[in-house]
Amino acid sequence: MDNRINHNRINSTGFNGIKPNNVDKGLTKGVEKMEELVKKMVLDLKRTAKEKVQSQGENVVWEEFENPDKSLNATHFLLKISVPKVKGAENKRYLEAAAVKRGSQYGAESVICLGSPQEIMDKLNEQGIEQVLKDKFIKLAKSLEDI
Repeated sequence: MDNRINHNRINSTGFNGIKPNNVDKGLTKGVEKMEELVKKMVLDLKRTAKEKVQSQGENVVWEEFENPDKSLNATHFLLKISVPKVKGAENKRYLEAAAVKRGSQYGAESVICLGSPQEIMDKLNEQGIEQVLKDKFIKLAKSLEDI
């Protein structure tokens, strides 16, 4: 038996390797889109909150967007202002971030702050709040991976 390799019968596959630039562009595209969507979400929530959030009463306002980063395990992200269900805190509001997985019953929420409607507006106007929210959304989405 002859164990030599016949070099004349090698077939070329045409594979040139993975082009890292295309992969990197795809990953950063979802992240850049998410940053834009978070900025728009904050602006829209501020506009809605000015009109609808009062110091008393039952009122919940929220904004949401579909997750553009398919590497994260959430379908939608929400930012909402809600009334705490605690006696004596009727004039306070929660600012909450949430990641949800539509089509299932799972979601993850986190309170960003608790305060008067004006304190909530001040929080939404803080420098760098968009980055804080983006980081929070990513953490919340990653917490859904184990479910």
